[in-house]
Parts: sequence; structure tokens; C-alpha cells
Amino acid sequence: MQESEIRANFARNVKDLRLSRRLNQIQLGEKLAYSSKAVSKWENGDVMPDIVTLKMIADFFEIGVDDLISNKNVVRKSHRKRNRALITASSALLSFFVAAIVFYILSLVHVEKSWLSFIVAIPVSGIVLVVFSSVWYKRLQITLSTIYLTIGICLTEMLFTSFYLWWITTIVGVTFIVLTIVFFSIAFSKMKK
Repeated sequence: MQESEIRANFARNVKDLRLSRRLNQIQLGEKLAYSSKAVSKWENGDVMPDIVTLKMIADFFEIGVDDLISNKNVVRKSHRKRNRALITASSALLSFFVAAIVFYILSLVHVEKSWLSFIVAIPVSGIVLVVFSSVWYKRLQITLSTIYLTIGICLTEMLFTSFYLWWITTIVGVTFIVLTIVFFSIAFSKMKK
């Protein structure tokens, strides 16, 4: 790829991404700690920023530097990443919505321990997270963290429903939640590198 082609691709992509976020040049400049004149020069193809600034711009728009200078439709790729996260979260929460419906129906017919429907929803949402993280994100750390969370919650559920030892359940559940948060933070910090 020629320098002029890279410059033209970058100019077009920055402008398209800025417009897709409904930002004007002043707002984008403020978010990136640059002046609106610098943004204008980028979009006109007059100036090409240094590699550190390219990385900062790519991170802001949640794409790679190579996408920023490519001839591909980067707006669609940027939206697709955000949509995947929204779909994953919505799918995991759907199990709790179903659990609420089951709880309501069981409560109407006076079934004892109808609240267990919420306990069952926890590993189901974990399984959904495992599937989506494996398919879309393909990051080993996220998949392992989600599997760990699901196994931990299943163990907690077994302890709770089998032995009725609420204090053991609480200790095990809190431990798994804390460790899962640590694993997720490590996984996401590695993803950003």
C-alpha cells in the first residue's frame, strides 16, 4: 500500500467513525486531547498522526490500527463489537427473565421453594457466557473464567440445595465470585495489550 493510499484511507475512516459516533471535530479533538484543527487535518488527509496517536484513535473507536488505515468499512466493524457485547449480556440475562416467569407461575400454584428457579438460572447464564465467549471472542482467558464461574456456581447450588448449609454456600459463593472477578479483570487487561 502506498503512503497516499494509507493517508486517504485513514482520513476517510476517521471521518466515518467520528460521524457514526455523532461527534463533531471539536468533540473528537477534546476526547483525544487534540485540537479540532488537528482532527480537520487528519480528515482532509493533510497530516498523518504518529503511531502512538494512531493507536490512541484506534482504541477510542474500538478497532485495530490496521483497520484504521485499511480500505474496509470500519464503521460496521466498530458497531459489530459493541453489538456482540450487548447480545452476550442480554442472552445471559434472559435466563433470569425466564426464571422470574417460572418463579411467578410456581408461586401462583403454591409450590414450595419456587425461588430455586433463580438458583438454576445462575449456571444457565454461565453456560450462555461460555458459549458466546468461545464463539465470538475466542479468548482463552475469558472462556476459562466463564467456565470457572459456572463450575463454582454449580457447586454452590449443589451445596445449597443438597445440604442446606447456608453458611458454607455463602462462603463458597462469595469466594467464587471474587475469584471470577479477578480472573475477568486479568483476562480483559490482557486483551487490551
